[in-house]
This record gives sequence, C-alpha cells and structure tokens, in this order.
Amino acid sequence: MKKINAEKILSLFIILCPILDSLSFIFRNSLSVNFSPSTIVRTLIPIVLLIYLFFKNDKKFKKNILLIGGTYLIYGIIHLILFQSAVTKSSYSNIVHEAQYIVNYTFMIINLINFLYIFAKQKDCFEKLSKSILISNMIYIVLIYISIFTKTSSSTYIEGMGYKGWFESGNSLGTILILSLFIIILYIKDQKNIKIVIPFIVFEGIFLTMLLGTRVGLIGFIFVLVVFFLVELIYSFLKNKKSFKKIFVASIVTVSTVILVIMAIGSTTIQRRKHLHDIEKNIFDENKNEQAHITGSLMEIKEKIDSGVLEEGYMNKPQQKSILELYNIANRVNTRNNDQRMQQLIYNMLLVKNQNNFGYILFGNGYVANFRELVLEMEIPAFIFNFGIYGFILYFMPFLLIWFYGLYIGIKNIKKIDSKYVILEIACGFVFLLSFFAGYTFFNSSSMIIIVTINTMLVNKIYLLKKGE
Repeated sequence: MKKINAEKILSLFIILCPILDSLSFIFRNSLSVNFSPSTIVRTLIPIVLLIYLFFKNDKKFKKNILLIGGTYLIYGIIHLILFQSAVTKSSYSNIVHEAQYIVNYTFMIINLINFLYIFAKQKDCFEKLSKSILISNMIYIVLIYISIFTKTSSSTYIEGMGYKGWFESGNSLGTILILSLFIIILYIKDQKNIKIVIPFIVFEGIFLTMLLGTRVGLIGFIFVLVVFFLVELIYSFLKNKKSFKKIFVASIVTVSTVILVIMAIGSTTIQRRKHLHDIEKNIFDENKNEQAHITGSLMEIKEKIDSGVLEEGYMNKPQQKSILELYNIANRVNTRNNDQRMQQLIYNMLLVKNQNNFGYILFGNGYVANFRELVLEMEIPAFIFNFGIYGFILYFMPFLLIWFYGLYIGIKNIKKIDSKYVILEIACGFVFLLSFFAGYTFFNSSSMIIIVTINTMLVNKIYLLKKGE
C-alpha cells in the first residue's frame, strides 16, 4: 500500500481501459445488464483522486475546485431544465440519457484536472504515460484478435460487416487505437523496444485498415504513418542529414506497402462504402420522381407534415419547419440520402435558427431531444448547438486552449522543440478532426482518457520547455 500513489493509480487507470470496455460490452450484450463494474471503477477513480487532491492542497486550490465544480453543476441543472422543455414525442431519449452526457463530459474535465495536477510538472511524465498507453493498446489488440479467432467478435455494422471485438463502438475503438498510435509509434526510435513495437504496429495496422471497417481506422492509420515519417524527415534533414536517406526510403517503402496490401487484399472499409453507395438508390422521392436526398424516415415525416397528418405533439413547429427546410437544402446541394452526418448538421443549424431561443443558445437545446436520425454525431457542432455556448466553453474550450497555447509556444521556440512535441501537437489537433467528422470522441470514456493523457503530455512538454529542460 505504501507503494501505491496517485501517479500509479492514473497509470493503472489507462491500462485498465480495454478491460473495462470489454466488461461493459459483455454485461450489456451477453448478460443484458445496463450496469457493470466498469461504471463503478470509472466513477470512483476520478472522484477519489480529486477528493485526495482537494484535501491535500491549500485554500486557493480548494476555492478553485469549488468554483469550477459549482460552475459545471449550475450549467448541468439549467441545461437539463431546458432539455425537458425541448422534449417531444419524437425525441430520441429522456432526461436520464441526457444527464449521462453531462456527467460523462464533466468527468472528462475532472480527469483533465487530475492528470494535469499529478503529471504536468514531472520530468518523466512522457515516459510514464506513454508506457501505460502502450500496455493498454497491447491489451486492446490481444483481446480483439482473441475475439476474431474464437469467432466471438461483434460486427462493426448491423449488416455484419467489420470486426470490433468485445467492444461497443467501432468508431470509438478506432479512435482510441489511432490516438494511442501517435504515442506508440515514437517507440520505433527506441532500440530497446523496437523489436516488440514494430510487430505490434503491424497487427494493429492490419486490424485498423482491413478488419475494423471504419474510415477512422483506414485513413487514421495511414495518416499517423505519414505524420511520423514526415516529422522525422524534417528533423533528420535539419539536424542529422546522414539519416535522412534511410528515413526517406523507409517512409516510402512503409506507406507504399500499406497501400498496396490494402489494394491487393481488400478492406472492409471499402466494402462498406460500396454497400452504402448501392443502397443509396433504395430511397426514392416520389414528389420529384428521383432518388431522395434525405433518409427514408425523414421523407416519411416530411410527407406527413405536408399532408397535415403528423401526430400532434410528435414534433413542435420549429422542428417541423427545420425538416422542411432540410428537405429543400438537401435537394439543392444533392446531399446523399445515407449521409446522415450532413443531414444532422444542416438540421441542427436550422433548428437553432427556427427556435430563436436565447436560453437554448446559451445552455443548449438538448442532445437527445431530437428525432433519432437527427441526433448530431459530429461532436464539436453538438457542443455548440445542443449544449450551447456555455457547454462549448466548459467542455471543449480547455482542449482548444491547450492546443493553441502549444502551437504558440512551439512556434516561439521552433529551434528548441523536438519531434515528440510536434507529434503531440498534431495528435491534439487530430482529436478535433475526429470529434468533428467521426463523433463520440470526447464522450467515450476510454478515448476521453487517451485525449486527456495526450494533452497532459503536451502541457508537460510546454512546462519543461519554458523551464529550459
């Protein structure tokens, strides 16, 4: 017990993520239970550590924590009250589900405070946290391949395409592995670990590009490889020109091999895109006598609104107006009917305009208050539209500020920063792309931990750079 401290608890927390994810999946899908031991662990660790830090530190720290906690609590209460006023019969879910989003995003901030306070000023922060990420990722990959070989893996998509092991979401799993890879790939430069890391990256690459079936996995893996080699090429050219040719050849051979193997063997992601293209023709707009540009369910709602037979209370007037405007815009810009993310984005922008409610603009109109197909998967727009300006500031702005500050310090000290600093900065920026285009990046409990960890590493790099170490 004397050897256990806050650092080791957080390091263990990172390592436990794949096990907690699998337990959660098994409890929900095999045992049909919504509550699992994972929920207890994910809740207790951050809270216990924050309480520990609260009593350990001075009055100023205590006041800051109480102020921050009070701010998030007040926001959450007001948001849920407004959510209740926005609920209709067509709403995807209820206030309990909405509260889950508020709680998850608030826990993300609690974890950020814990990690920053415990690790940000340590000289060996990167080494400790990167080792935990490496072990965690290895457990993910081992569990995934065991599930595939034992034929117990769940499918990424309802059509039966792709493998996602004993994990709930293929997109979230891909996000966790890709963000972790930004850190793990740096071990290639470590002669002690290179023999272990390279085969591991190969197996992870096979899964992400050919088996998972998501664009996050396919494009993300290639993107990380390109970023790593590009950064190393620039640094070798500027500081060690002897190694430039070796890195250049290695980068061309590696990236070309990955692309050629995918083209030769095939990828579930490509199969999935072809399938979506084929079923796009199944939804027809009889009014225009052409292929529809919104989903079949939305076409049905639109026709009921036009005919005046929509069930009373199913959708309020701003929602109905937004559906009709979405239909017109989708036809004008030729939106694909299975491109739900684009339809969600257009609809939610229109809804905020049509609601014209200052309270909703500030505190959000509710994430799950919309019809199921119109719940905004793009996370950054959802922070703005569904959680309001305050929600955007409270949950997203801390990470945006860290990224901008890292960029500013990096440019200011361009001659002093190393390749790790550059890759961490790119990784933190890549989180925003994933959150915008893939969604559920900050919300997922395990990807949130990886995001917090990477941001902590970047803050640590900034701190050591400013200190001259």
